[in-house]
Amino acid sequence: MGRPFSVAVVAGEPSGDGHAGKLVEAFDRLAPGSRWFGAGGPAMASAGVEIAVPMERLAVVGIAEVVAHLPSLWRSMGTLKRMLRQRRPDALVLVDFPDFNFRLARFAHQLGLPVLYYITPQVWAWRQGRTEFLRRNVDLCLVIFPFEEPFLAARGVRARFVGHPFVGTVATDTSLQTFLDRQGLGPERRRVALLPGSRASEVQRNLPPLMDAARRLLAARPEVCVLVPWAKGLPDSLRRPYRDLDVRWVEGEYRDVLGHAHAAAVASGTATLEGALLGVPEVIVYRLRRASYAIGSRLVKLENVGLPNIVLGKRVIPELIQSDFTGERVADVLGGFLDEPEVSRTRAEVMSREIRARLGEGNGYQRAAREIMAFLEAPERRSSRATGWTSDGRGSGGA
Repeated sequence: MGRPFSVAVVAGEPSGDGHAGKLVEAFDRLAPGSRWFGAGGPAMASAGVEIAVPMERLAVVGIAEVVAHLPSLWRSMGTLKRMLRQRRPDALVLVDFPDFNFRLARFAHQLGLPVLYYITPQVWAWRQGRTEFLRRNVDLCLVIFPFEEPFLAARGVRARFVGHPFVGTVATDTSLQTFLDRQGLGPERRRVALLPGSRASEVQRNLPPLMDAARRLLAARPEVCVLVPWAKGLPDSLRRPYRDLDVRWVEGEYRDVLGHAHAAAVASGTATLEGALLGVPEVIVYRLRRASYAIGSRLVKLENVGLPNIVLGKRVIPELIQSDFTGERVADVLGGFLDEPEVSRTRAEVMSREIRARLGEGNGYQRAAREIMAFLEAPERRSSRATGWTSDGRGSGGA
């Protein structure tokens, strides 16, 4: 067991809050009595973090929303800066959320506080210039994809691969029979999951072709049941045009809807990796505004956009992006999965095992916690660049 530490931690959205909460719990098993404070939500609070800034003040999406919330964002940043200056924790741990966390990282670095970043932004995909910021302002990046460590190391960023937190944790919430009973479905129904995303802007673009695919599948295959996970807070107006379709809109059960599906179309994002780890035959879909796609296609340095394909380094899961993303093509791919269910499921399960092997042995939170502990207990191993820290680990820099 290590000595107790004082650590600041910042997460600005629900997924980051969940990851940070598990990380804090894992660290506290190594160093009981450690004191945590910062910005986050209920998961971090349950883990014992003193929440000085609720994450609801930070999780703002869209230019208009950001402008409207600027006073609150500045106050939140000021609160965290003041606490860092006054309490001088042993380290600042940042979790994802780069637009806010980069500013706080620069401030902490100028104070002479060690900065660790868990789940760094995907600089390997786009905005690679951010690696220079990480090199200058972050002492250690704890990354969750195996290719991130060599990518960052080649650019002078100190990084350690700790494994993806999904490995060993992704599973359906309930058994198949419980799910079927709750939905009133018999085992003979072929379950197709259509995941349009969780943000209104992406659902607005992804839902129309998915509903076209649903219409085609339902017309050709009476045994099919189409289920659509509906994220909390999405406006009903987005799904109102499809009230005539025999589609089940399921709230609060997206992991079960996905994991118990015979086939799925999943909007590009972390859910595609969850589907792959669950062994679900899936097709990755996404649609951007034309201008955004034209700009993004010049900035993104990847042949594939789906996380499972990026992890494997090859196109294993079909991708239907932008103009390729039509209801007809989605229905064709999903129909192919349904025509050969055993073959499709076997291929998906084989791919799932390969992805798990590449993403680490599991216990990602524990591995990340051990890296943080090793960093804190071995100050001589920290970056050799000037951070204002002396060999005994106490800060010598001022505000």
